[in-house]
Amino acid sequence: MRRGLTLVELAVALALLGVLALGLSLLLGQMARGSQEAQEEAQLEADLQEVRARLTEDALRSTAFTCTGAQATLTLPSGTVTYEVSGGRVLRQGQPLTELSGYGGSFSCSGPALTLTLSRGSAALPPIRATRRVGLSVTSGSGLSQDQVPYQENSGDLQGKKNVHDLTWRNESGQTLWFRGVRVIPPEGNEVKKIKFQGLNGNCQSSSDPPGSFICAFEPWEWRNNAEFSLDKIQFKGDVEGNPFTVQLEVCLDSACNQSQTLSYTFVCDKNGCTLQ
Repeated sequence: MRRGLTLVELAVALALLGVLALGLSLLLGQMARGSQEAQEEAQLEADLQEVRARLTEDALRSTAFTCTGAQATLTLPSGTVTYEVSGGRVLRQGQPLTELSGYGGSFSCSGPALTLTLSRGSAALPPIRATRRVGLSVTSGSGLSQDQVPYQENSGDLQGKKNVHDLTWRNESGQTLWFRGVRVIPPEGNEVKKIKFQGLNGNCQSSSDPPGSFICAFEPWEWRNNAEFSLDKIQFKGDVEGNPFTVQLEVCLDSACNQSQTLSYTFVCDKNGCTLQ
């Protein structure tokens, strides 16, 4: 014969269910908090990466900067850019770079280095440091060096003693440049007959300044950082083997070419290739 639950048994069962429900509720709450904390931590890392990337890029291209507490102003060839920590967020030109709020911090400048010290709540965050490229100047005719636009040593080839092929340069300045022209100056008593480029059309002609040289001018061509530029062929009238000649590249620091610079490279080529002197 089946008997029902007594009141005592029912009370015990309900108590056990309550304990299980409470344990499950606590577990689900912990899981929810853990998930929220993980999402917030991931967003915090994304915020820091975004601030670091933008500040590093702007600082690298800057010619100067000033720091006043929670604000930093960077001078770029295109104008000024302002960073600030305000309203719990990191702003660039007044626009938030961070998704999360609750940030505090300050900027400090020391020579070519700029440091952003951040915190969130009571937690200190790793400082963000950026450095401008020393010597880069907005003054026309100065700033860039051969080290920033180096000739690629594994390029350059002499064919038939009169034709130089595949001289290549790489933009390592840390910023976009604009290529505007090239001048080739031959050895004394020689003459440049022709210059050939791949994919570039320009106004090319012989020049008597200096005698025997050859000039090509272009509409400013965007030369991105880490991209290469090649002179496919220089044809000389006489033998150039073992005799130094000079290639001058004219580049601009801005798309309007308000700030331009001429970089000069002198080469000697033989059957083994071309070397920079």
